[in-house]
Amino acid sequence: MKKVCIALDTSPSAEKIAELGYSYAKALNAEVTLVHVINDISYYKMNYDPIMGYAGFLTNDAIELVEDLRKESEKFLTASVKHLKNDTIKTAVLEGDPADAILEFATSWEADLIVMGTHSRSALANLLMGSNAIEVIKHSKIPTLIIPTKEN
Repeated sequence: MKKVCIALDTSPSAEKIAELGYSYAKALNAEVTLVHVINDISYYKMNYDPIMGYAGFLTNDAIELVEDLRKESEKFLTASVKHLKNDTIKTAVLEGDPADAILEFATSWEADLIVMGTHSRSALANLLMGSNAIEVIKHSKIPTLIIPTKEN
């Protein structure tokens, strides 16, 4: 294995996922990329009716929000690299559906392993809210290591 893709969200469990994923990659002498996904802009748009035929400011607000999220995501990944004490780790901020974006990146980067966490929610909660980890496992052709975490 030469390439490990570690997918992180900004929950408190991200530290555990980053550390465990990195320890596997280090043991395998593999290249690492940390990824974080922000949702597609349509996720942040509010569904208001246009006012007198104009809805531009709503779109502009959503665009600005996504740009701010991208900047914060880059800072988060930079801090994660610093925490792992290895400046050869690469980072990527992705946009779109989290499971799809992770799979597309890992496939195009030719990752040998995907590492990500799953929140310890009930089966009902996963059914209602969905699980990015489940979606990645269902559709991935790349081996995937899922690290269970508990939300506080």
